[in-house]
Amino acid sequence: MLKRVEKNTSAWDETAVTGGAPAFTRFEIFRDFANIAPLWRAFEVGADLTPYQRFDFLNLWQEHIGAKEGVEPLLVAAFGEDGEPLCLLPLGKFSHGPFPVARFLAGKHANYNFGLWRRGMSFPRAFMQQLLDALAKAEPDLAALELHNQSYSWHGAENPLLAFPHQPSPSLGYRLKLGESGEAVLSRQLTTSYRGRIRGKEKKLAKLPGYRYFVASTPDEVRRCMDAFFVQKRAYMAMMKIPNPFDEPEVEAFLRATADAGALEIHALECESEVLALYAGVTDGKRLSTMISSYTASENSRWSPGIITLSHIVPNVADRGFAIMDLGVGEAEYKFVYCDEKEELFDSFIPLSPKGHALAPLLRAQASLKRFVKTTPVLWKAAKTVRGLLPR
Repeated sequence: MLKRVEKNTSAWDETAVTGGAPAFTRFEIFRDFANIAPLWRAFEVGADLTPYQRFDFLNLWQEHIGAKEGVEPLLVAAFGEDGEPLCLLPLGKFSHGPFPVARFLAGKHANYNFGLWRRGMSFPRAFMQQLLDALAKAEPDLAALELHNQSYSWHGAENPLLAFPHQPSPSLGYRLKLGESGEAVLSRQLTTSYRGRIRGKEKKLAKLPGYRYFVASTPDEVRRCMDAFFVQKRAYMAMMKIPNPFDEPEVEAFLRATADAGALEIHALECESEVLALYAGVTDGKRLSTMISSYTASENSRWSPGIITLSHIVPNVADRGFAIMDLGVGEAEYKFVYCDEKEELFDSFIPLSPKGHALAPLLRAQASLKRFVKTTPVLWKAAKTVRGLLPR
């Protein structure tokens, strides 16, 4: 049974915080990734962050997608008395209709948003308000912060942006606790009969010449997996009659560049004739967070290669000492089988100007409506049906 991860919405009551960050002594907005690269990479070593906020990941996103969409980086950094960063918010300037807003970079390509925060330090409301006041002063045309899919915590570090009004995100994340051997995790999570069915199906695939599970480690393996992903995803989206976001040239370029740079960990099943299935994601050494997945449309699909791939990934990452594996944000049947926790996320719509005070309530209402539709089965089924009927 899936357990809902408890959230702590009172963690940032200032009266309860000790050891909080002092007022920062310097505030700076970097607008070019090259200028901030050494500082950002060094800060990652001693900061709490998700792998989606690493420099290499977001730099590639900005190069291949953000720049082409006209996104202006707003890389917000605050420094302490020691001259070192206290926090870094990797934001970008986007447009919401006629309103300029700041969002986390990478958009839907980042399942979880968090920022970078000096490890071991708490950030009370007064510090956070000072940070936003400085941003509003430096960027007077910004209407609001529009921050989606934020984690309440990451590896035990709570999110300082909980200091501001927030609301549940429309979708949940799905994750599996590890912390023991891979065999123990599978035995805990999957029933004996389910594991038996998986073994039976894998015996069918194992008869294929060259059948194997692997983690891509060479340029040829990476290229072969990514080639298969785009072909398989195109076929699946066409079958489902829904738009394929991976058909966009800039999206394909970003994902290929991320994989080539080693920022994507790719797990796959293959035989001599084809890649049967794959999952790929980002990792910080404690958590694997999957971003993309696909499986073959050939007759081999009847043996559930995607599910079999997951049955190999779980012991792989568990036996490497990972604490958590997640299957991303959004609902799917296979997640209900392989995950034991639902992870709540939150959105923040924070006004920075008079225009923002008009916009923020609209953003909150829009997100609340989306959540209502997604959590009402009849409405969500209807929405997906309509999406399939729209021209592509």
